[in-house]
This record gives sequence, C-alpha cells and structure tokens, in this order.
Amino acid sequence: MTNLIKILQEQKDFSETEIMIATYLLANFRKLAGMSTRQLGKNTYTNSAAIVRFSQKLGFSGYTEFRVQFLAEMMQYINHPKGEELVVSTKDSIHSLIDKVTAIEIDTLKETRNMLNPEDFLKALNLFIKSKHIDFYAMDNNLDIARIASAGFIMANKCSSVHSPMTMQYLQATSASKDHLGFIISRTGNNRMLLDIARLLKLRGISFILITASPKSEIASLADVVFSVASVKQMEELGPRVFLLGAKYVTDIMFTMLMTRLDYHDSQQKEQWLNKHFRY
Repeated sequence: MTNLIKILQEQKDFSETEIMIATYLLANFRKLAGMSTRQLGKNTYTNSAAIVRFSQKLGFSGYTEFRVQFLAEMMQYINHPKGEELVVSTKDSIHSLIDKVTAIEIDTLKETRNMLNPEDFLKALNLFIKSKHIDFYAMDNNLDIARIASAGFIMANKCSSVHSPMTMQYLQATSASKDHLGFIISRTGNNRMLLDIARLLKLRGISFILITASPKSEIASLADVVFSVASVKQMEELGPRVFLLGAKYVTDIMFTMLMTRLDYHDSQQKEQWLNKHFRY
C-alpha cells in the first residue's frame, strides 16, 4: 500500500481547489466507484480538467488509474486505520495466522469489489453470448483458476478448454476461429508468452477478456474487457495467492451471470440425469 490516504489527509502543498477535492474524496469514497470526472467536478465545485490535473499531481496517468488505487487503499485503511500490516511471520501463533489470513482474504474481496465496474460484466456477457467456445490462457497457479472457471462455464452450457502446456496454448490461439473467445489470466500482465498470445488473438480478430492486477500493462491495452483485481507484492501478505482469490471471485461472478440466463427446467433435467448416471 502506498501513502495515498496519508497524502490526501495531510493536504501538504495543496491548492484551495485540491483541498476541496481531497476532502470530498475522503468523506464520500463509497460513492466514487461509478462517478465520472464530470460528476466529481460538479460535486467538488470544480471541473473535469481539475480532477485530471489533481490525479496527475499525485503520480497517476489520469482519474481512472487514481480511482482504482484510491478505492483499494481506502478499503484497507477503513479496516486497519492505524496502518496495521497484515503480514505473517514466524512469531505468529496459529490463532494469529487464522485471523490474519481471514482478514487478508476478506480485504481482498472488498478491494476487488470496489475495483470492478458492472458495465465490464455486461460487455463480457455480450462476448460470451456471441462466442461458441472459451479458450483459456494462463500459467502456473493461474491455471488452477482457469480450470475451475472452465468447469463452471461448461455447467452453464458454454464450452471451454484449458491446456497446461504453453505449446498447446500457442496452437490453440493459432487455430481458433472468430467464434471463439479468449480468456487470459495474468497477474503482471507482462508475461512474454501470454503477451505473444494476446497479440496473436488481436491480429486474428479474436476478442479476449483479461483478469489482471496490472490494468495498465501491455496485455491489458490489447484486451476487449479488463477486470482488475487486488494483489500485493510481499509473500508475507500471501503475495500471488491474494491475486488468485480475486481472480476466482471474478470468474465466480461470470459463472453466476451465465447460470441466470439458462432455462431452469433444462438445467434441472440435466442435473437429474447426472445424479442418475454418475456418482460424483
């Protein structure tokens, strides 16, 4: 976590306009998720240009990047206002570890929720409807999330596939037709092989969705829909596992979204047939 909340609280070297913006943000952060620069400017008696300049002064490329980081840090702050870091160490008891892991995972889901835009799910749903097959692209632990998501999508009558070897993933991207939808899971968004695949999909006119902790990455710039999820760098804060939790959360929402579009009677018949013929 950076010092963004502290900077906004201290308002050091802020102009009168910047003080008004910072004060409003801290007091009304729960309203910020769906607020445009125009709306925020109106509420702070400024304008869109002032909001963008304020975001850039704090080191961000623009308002959108600032908003994502601000909401993520604000959720951590309200749960741990004294700056308590949820890092684990050899000094922790079993009880302490249970409490810390629980707090980290709850914080992760809350942070990710505040980073998500419902409109992105509508865009993703439209891509799902148009596609006949979902092709997953991922590496290492992210493959586990891809497999879980793929199984869920199949249950929701959306065929999908996951290949562990990168050679197979390359071949999949090379041979997929335009009625396929790519689905990349990459925490950094800069994995060289996944970037190659993203470029190939783009070149061949195949849409793809990305789940990442780096919405400004090169892969993200190529994606049709980007879902940002919470992550931390330190292994003592569960590191990459935090990203896995957020990624699964996003795919669970997508699975639920697809399931609600199924015919209930047809789904019930399928489940009855499986219960009759399979033991699982």
